[in-house]
Amino acid sequence: MRKSLTAVLMLVPLSGALGGCATLTRLAALVDHRPGPVEIRALPAPAAPDPAAATDRLYDRAAQAIKARNYALALELLQLAAQRAPGDARVLNAQGVVYDKLGRFDLSARYYDRALKADPGSRIVLGNMAYSARLQGREPAAEILQDATPPALLAGGPPVELAPLPGGGS
Repeated sequence: MRKSLTAVLMLVPLSGALGGCATLTRLAALVDHRPGPVEIRALPAPAAPDPAAATDRLYDRAAQAIKARNYALALELLQLAAQRAPGDARVLNAQGVVYDKLGRFDLSARYYDRALKADPGSRIVLGNMAYSARLQGREPAAEILQDATPPALLAGGPPVELAPLPGGGS
């Protein structure tokens, strides 16, 4: 209080020089800043991160990396996704695809098996297992081929187009 009174008294000679623009009361108000009532509001709690959405984003980015043939990045993203959702068949299957691309068929088989345990009977995983066998120069197991074949083809429907083998072989 004493400091603000001293500051006002020092400004009194200036009040005349201001030519009536400011009164002593206004000057005192400028110098003496007493805090008024302060309203304290709690910030809303941050929304909990959605693990499924995070896994989906990682999976989508990994799929883009696979298309760009950046397999190292794809594996990093898929490993992060697998940490968030260890039983996600899409993530496990994609890891198998990357290891197929890298020629690590021992690892691709491991991830396809895990994906199949997470989603038994998945035609996508079974199709990739059959494709992996062909990449290795061997014929896929009969049960994999039968389970991977869509019912329309078994009933005499139109043939299903498989991804082409590297080097143009079929």
